[in-house]
Order: sequence, then C-alpha cells, then structure tokens
Amino acid sequence: MTITIPGLGTGLDTTAIIRSLVSTRQDPITALQSRQTNLNAASTTISNFSSKLSTLATAARALDTSGEFNATSATSSDTTSLVASSTGGTATGSFDVQISQLAKEQRTKSNTFASTSDALGISGTLAFTIGSGSPVSLTVSSTDTLTDIASRISASGARLSASVIYDGSNYRMLVRGLDSGSSNAISFDESGLSGSALGLSTPANTYQNAQNALFTVDGISMSRSTNQVTGAIPNVTLALVKTTSSAVTVNVATDPSSLKTKLQAFVSAYNDVVNTGHNATGYGATKATNPVLSGDRAIRGSLDRLSPLVASSVSGASGAYTTLASVGIKLQNNGTLLFTESTFNAALAADSVSVSKLFVTDSTIGATGIMSSFGTTIDNLTNTGSLVKSRLDGLSNESRRIGTNITKKQLDLTAYSEALTRQFANLESQVGRYKALLDTKIGTWNSTGTL
Repeated sequence: MTITIPGLGTGLDTTAIIRSLVSTRQDPITALQSRQTNLNAASTTISNFSSKLSTLATAARALDTSGEFNATSATSSDTTSLVASSTGGTATGSFDVQISQLAKEQRTKSNTFASTSDALGISGTLAFTIGSGSPVSLTVSSTDTLTDIASRISASGARLSASVIYDGSNYRMLVRGLDSGSSNAISFDESGLSGSALGLSTPANTYQNAQNALFTVDGISMSRSTNQVTGAIPNVTLALVKTTSSAVTVNVATDPSSLKTKLQAFVSAYNDVVNTGHNATGYGATKATNPVLSGDRAIRGSLDRLSPLVASSVSGASGAYTTLASVGIKLQNNGTLLFTESTFNAALAADSVSVSKLFVTDSTIGATGIMSSFGTTIDNLTNTGSLVKSRLDGLSNESRRIGTNITKKQLDLTAYSEALTRQFANLESQVGRYKALLDTKIGTWNSTGTL
C-alpha cells in the first residue's frame, strides 16, 4: 500500500508514521495467512496420505483370493493359432487343444442398387429376428434411400449393424450381426414390403453364417459361441485365432515370481503409508513437517488401526503359519515391514495351503485371510464420514473461515490506512495555514514595528 502525504508542513515524516501504524495492525493478518498456508499444506499432505492408503488397499486386494495368491501362467506352443492366459488357481499341467472351427457372426448382403441417394420405391415393413428373440419390425417408406434403410436398421437397438458399400459399379447394404455363435443367427422377413426386393431374405445373400467355435481339449469335443473361451481349462482363458491341423499345447505352471512381486508391492505400499505418516506427524526425535499435523489424530489413528492387523494371528489360518511374521513379513520397531523372501519360500514349500490361508478369503478352505481385512479397514478409514475424510473436511472448513476473516481484516486495514492519511493530510494543511499566517504577521511587524 503506497501512502503519500504532500506538503510536510509539520516537518514530520508523516508517511513513515502512517506506514508504521498500519504495519502494527498487519501482524494479525500475517499470522492468519501463515495459519491458512499451513492448513492448506496439511490438507494436501492428508490427501496424499489417503492416496497411499488406497494404493495399499489395492496391493492387499491383489492377494485376497485363491486365484490371485496361487498365481499360474499359461503359455501356448502356437500363439498364431491360440493365445492362452491364466487367471490364477491351482490347476497346472499340459493340455492339447485342436481347433476345427472358429465362432463367427452372420453377414448378409442386399441386392445391388445404382445409387445411395435415390429413393428405392420400396415401402411397407421389414422384419428380422435374431436367434430365438422377438421379431423387430421397421417401417420403410417409398422415399427411403438405401442409406436411410441401413441407418434405420443400425438404430433399431437390435444386436446388428448395417452399412452401405460400393463395389465399383453398384451399391449394396451389408448387415452384420454383433454377436457370434449359432444362437445369434439372423432371419429376415421381407413379405411386408412392396416394390423391388432388398434381397436380405435371399439365402444366397448370406455369405457368412453365424456359427460356434468347435475344438477339443485333450480329445474332448467342446463348443462355444465366441472365440474367447473360459472353463475349458480351469482358470485359463483361450483366445482362438485360427483353425489347426494338429494339436496346440497349452502349458499351465505355477508362477512364484508373480506372487513375490505382489507381496513386495504390498510391503512397499505399507511402508510408504507408515513413512508418510511419520514424516507428517513427527516420529521419535523428528518433528512434524507441518505444525498443524503434529500428532495428527487422523494419520496416527490410521496407523494405529493398521499395525494390529500385521501383528495379530489370522482367524482360519492353520498349521505353523498363523501370522505374517511366521512367513517372513515382520513388523519392525519403527512400524515398517521387513519381507524376508527366504523365510517365505521355506514356508511355501513346507505347507502352501496354510500359507495361502493367511492371505486369502476362501470359504471352501475355511480361510478368512488378512488381505481382505486390510481392504475393509482402509475403506473404513477413507470413505465418507471416516476418520481421514472428516479431518480433510475440518481442515478445509477452517481454511475457509480464516480466508473470510483475512478478507475482512484487510478491508478494515485499508479503511484504517485511508483514515490516517486523511487525518495527517488535514493536519499538514492546518499547520501550513498557521505558518502562512505567522509569516504574514512577522512581515508586518518587520515593516511597521507592530503586529
């Protein structure tokens, strides 16, 4: 704020005086601004902490089912004909797959027409049925073009689409089913149309029939409506690409490296949460990075909810492995986790079922699992109305209140400064007048000897 008092009739630096008086009243505003800055920074820190909690929940849920924990990989001996992928599980081994037919959708062409913009002179009702579904009827007007009818078919809401192509001499409409499999065959009924026929109901114009994929797995005949096959091999998806003249070998094997990667991701995410929490709120001799978060109840409370899960025995676990520490995931003195891979490998080799029960939730083996508990606990910490969310809302509300207070005080300070400026300007004016009057009196005395 620039303050200027012209005249300086008093001989005083009134500008400096006003600036000093205004500065004194600026101190409370500066304190509020500092508080608001810390509140906003604290809100950002807790939001970041909440994001890290979500990352931990994701890492935990990547290990909370038998399929995810008992990781397997599937490979194909001929990926140009068959691609295999595993969703996890316990079924391993080699399987011979031979493909005799791929699943296809129906494709039907119309008769040829000379133009797409001329009216066809066809009117009435065009009907079609997909599989065992209900017939769909479309009204065709004599002024409709080939493009009009194709657009109406595509917009019917049925599982098929229509388009118009040009073969260099004539135009045709192509109607294509959106779903493969013999159960999705399309039948057309043009008996309700008058004028030249579209030709969709002509059998010869269906140049690709809807059909199922046909294949064998270890000599057992199978059929599917799509080329994405599940259930033929437990926990394996087969993508059929082309027919084969001989069997393609699909090998399903355990994938311990995938499991260890998931475990390390969980440990890293957990440690990231702990370290972030300690840095924010202070830990041991280290002070909080932000005074607003010193000993923060939301962050400390969250950490206090997580650490007992790591240390406790898991309900439903069995054998020698009932805690995470027993399989090499130990809670250290600073609250972080240490993953000892050799200990985990030994436990997995000794009793893989018991180790699995520590992590997964699976009623078929009586496992309640620790990982789903992590996911549920974190949801309870971060969802609407939770400890973390309530803290974020509280910080946001306080920051807004302080912002409103700052704005009011700044307006008051501006008014105070303007009032001082007016008062000192008036003082300078009055002193100037008195000095001018005095100078006149002195001049008269010097010339007459009398005032």
